[in-house]
Amino acid sequence: MPVKVWKREDGKLTNSVETSLGDSYRGERYRSAADALDREVDRMLDRAVTLSASEISRATDPVFVRRWALGRALAESGLRQSMHLELPGEESSLWLAIARKCRLGVRSNGEMETSWGRLIPNRKSDPQRTDRDVFAVGLWLQEQDLPRASMAFGGKFGNAQKFYARKALRPPEVREALAGWMEHQDSTLRSDLSNIRWFARVMKALANRFPARGPGSAKRPVHYSDEELYEEIRKVLDPLAAELTSAEAEPVLSNP
Repeated sequence: MPVKVWKREDGKLTNSVETSLGDSYRGERYRSAADALDREVDRMLDRAVTLSASEISRATDPVFVRRWALGRALAESGLRQSMHLELPGEESSLWLAIARKCRLGVRSNGEMETSWGRLIPNRKSDPQRTDRDVFAVGLWLQEQDLPRASMAFGGKFGNAQKFYARKALRPPEVREALAGWMEHQDSTLRSDLSNIRWFARVMKALANRFPARGPGSAKRPVHYSDEELYEEIRKVLDPLAAELTSAEAEPVLSNP
């Protein structure tokens, strides 16, 4: 997998070609393939910026939109299946190359592009787990269209990121059922359920109903029909919604 990895040394931008094939295969012999891939990455990142710009004004959490847009642009681009990638599936080098381009803001021709930096977390050094904290989550998030994904997670990327960490809850069927249930709540309750404290309880309740291992783990969400899964999620989350509604309705007693 020849990729062009950019770096800044002594204030100057440089790049090198790296592959996953071993030291004997590294170097300029793969420059043309790495350059071609780098141009494809430019187009993908431009597409992500365009997608996010069209939706960002309506978002309560711009980060949610940008991560979704990055995932959708990646999915549309076909970069992971590119003819320039010699070993499909080995994506860590590609993720590093993309993250570096975003962080440094550099196009394949060396020109600067500041808009890409907002697509990934703002940090001065390379992320340690680019697959987990940016690209894999974005690709997973974009499996739903933006309005539906936003409905499921209250439009908050932190909620989506924590949900993704629970492997048993990752199937798109779960998110679709959750979005459907959220949609049936009134707007005030939906907003309250999406705050950090209550959404943590939503995730815990769902994880208890669909554990990754142990008792109850044999029948996973994918084994239910859409209607059956929605009904299971409704049974789990309706009591939580009732508890929140009751807590909000309790009168505040003044001191005598």
